[in-house]
Amino acid sequence: MMVSSEDLGRRAAALDGSVVVCEVDGDAPVLGGAFPGARVATVPELLAERDADPDDCDAAADTVGVAAVLVAVDPPLESDRVLDALDALADLDAFVVAVAPAGVDAESLAAVRRRVDATLLAGDGGPAEAIRTFLEAVQRPGFVNLDLADARTALSTGVAAVGTGTVTRRGDVDDAPAVAVGAAFGRLPEGVDPAGASAALVDVVVDPETSIAAATDAIAAVRERVGADANVIWGGAVDESAADEIAVRVVVADVAYAPPPAAGDPCPRCGSPLSAYAFGSRETLSCDGCGYSGIAIDRG
Repeated sequence: MMVSSEDLGRRAAALDGSVVVCEVDGDAPVLGGAFPGARVATVPELLAERDADPDDCDAAADTVGVAAVLVAVDPPLESDRVLDALDALADLDAFVVAVAPAGVDAESLAAVRRRVDATLLAGDGGPAEAIRTFLEAVQRPGFVNLDLADARTALSTGVAAVGTGTVTRRGDVDDAPAVAVGAAFGRLPEGVDPAGASAALVDVVVDPETSIAAATDAIAAVRERVGADANVIWGGAVDESAADEIAVRVVVADVAYAPPPAAGDPCPRCGSPLSAYAFGSRETLSCDGCGYSGIAIDRG
């Protein structure tokens, strides 16, 4: 939907602070730094707001104003701590998105998914980078706007994953949008297959000298990588500080996910625990029982 820059600015200002970023365990934080456009709170703080005295106008206003909660979880679920916190957050009148680290096991992911509105898999940059990318995509004012309603529509279809790609244009490079999209998909978490994704959010940021047509080229490149009938919702913005640069952020939803194997997982041939052998930045998994080998994982 095309709207004026003034309307976009007002929307961004209204959304600022209504999104909360938190993590389940404040004693073992996995997040760091600031999250522009969102306030940071712990799960207990949010629950305290929910249970606050209704006569406390400030607390009531804070609670009513929470539109979305992005909560970083850190499975495997060795206790009920994560699940109990997510169960409690489910009582909030907010869009709750669990952000899980790369390599999360399928059992933990399924347990988390049952308790939240949406689940987002983080890439190599971890949950913090995934949350910042998500916030930039749905909050940055632009010539075409993405918002939390779009995110809810897309992410409600299934497990989602986030990736970013940036390309510096040199001369007349017609394929720069497609290259940026390829880089974004290349940064999706390991084990994610987006080919059958049923929805995608796409945020395209261009420099002032780049044609707006680059955004439509990027969208076309995304459509080639997801399901034929996928609902692709996109936004676009001009970054006055960029020079000869195209950046693409993608959040693909309803993706197939096969967690990469790890040491201790059962051997696919005999079921014995796999062992890890490191070679520089590479890690090879092998079975000492039957000799099955050749499962290479890049940990660099």
